[in-house]
Amino acid sequence: MSARTRLPVVTLILIAANMIAAFALVWQPDLAFDLGFRPDHPTFRGAITSLFLHQNLLHLLGNMVFLAAVGAAVELATGSLRFSVVYFLSGLCGVLAHWVFTRKALDPTPLIGASGAIAGCAGYYAIRYLRLKVPLAPKFGVSILAITMLWVALQVVGAFVRLGDPEGGVAFWSHLGGFVSGLLLSFCFRAPDYAHLKLGHQVLEEMNARSPAAAAATAKQHLEVHPNDPKGLQELAEALDKLGNHDEEAATLVRLFGVEPSPEILRRLGDLARLQLLPTMERLKLAERYRSVPDVSKSLLLSVIEGDDEVQRPDAMLALAGLERETDEANAATILAKLLDTYPLHPTVELARTRGWIP
Repeated sequence: MSARTRLPVVTLILIAANMIAAFALVWQPDLAFDLGFRPDHPTFRGAITSLFLHQNLLHLLGNMVFLAAVGAAVELATGSLRFSVVYFLSGLCGVLAHWVFTRKALDPTPLIGASGAIAGCAGYYAIRYLRLKVPLAPKFGVSILAITMLWVALQVVGAFVRLGDPEGGVAFWSHLGGFVSGLLLSFCFRAPDYAHLKLGHQVLEEMNARSPAAAAATAKQHLEVHPNDPKGLQELAEALDKLGNHDEEAATLVRLFGVEPSPEILRRLGDLARLQLLPTMERLKLAERYRSVPDVSKSLLLSVIEGDDEVQRPDAMLALAGLERETDEANAATILAKLLDTYPLHPTVELARTRGWIP
């Protein structure tokens, strides 16, 4: 998630759509029969439209409260597209489960409500926080895993108790179908891995408050599991800087740059005089890429000029002269004079003449 505040746009749209459907149902109660999902006459349209209809105000408000809480959490954590997939696929799986277990009932009541979709979101989200404890009393909490297992057990019992009830009752099979779909999608979208990563970030923040040594040790352990995590690499580099271990800090910054490039990392490598850790050709390309950041571009070119790569040095000198001509023509002339004196037959000299930089 970006640093700026994000809105759960899809969740808000779904809530609005359910509210509009509720008002439509008030004016035309027959919509529940026409647009609900009928196990005896199943249609795909009915499976979709049933997700937006509710029996009464209590049914609507209950689902919308859960949608606002769990739906928004899932959308903000996993993105709007994945949330939409979780929501609608779980809803359809809930409808499918309801059809499988009620299709032979005599004159079954049409299925309506977003409960299956919301149960799917709950299943998806629960996987990410199974170990998190919910406080029920002072110094006493219950893990989300325990609460989830209790909820599933209640749904199973309720499904068998209500099975065959001609009045319909609560659509327990729809809840279970949606919930199972959410669990499966959480593994498809690697939600457990993401949860472990977020937990690692929390531990890193706690260790930062203690000491640089503790932060460095924790970051190294975290990176053994998540070697390409930018936050873990950043935390390790900062801890190593505070410890004065600049060789290892530079190596960590090179790893971080490979995952999440930025001119700030190159600037820090320049301050540490460790830009040579990057291959020569890469430094030349980066100097051109970050030409709009002159100090970084110059540092990269100077690292090539002052390095041991004789082959690429003339190209770096020509590039640096071109960069300096924009702000310091005297220094550019000095660089070009040295280029002409040291490499008089090199193609870069002819290129400089073609550009009119040297006579």
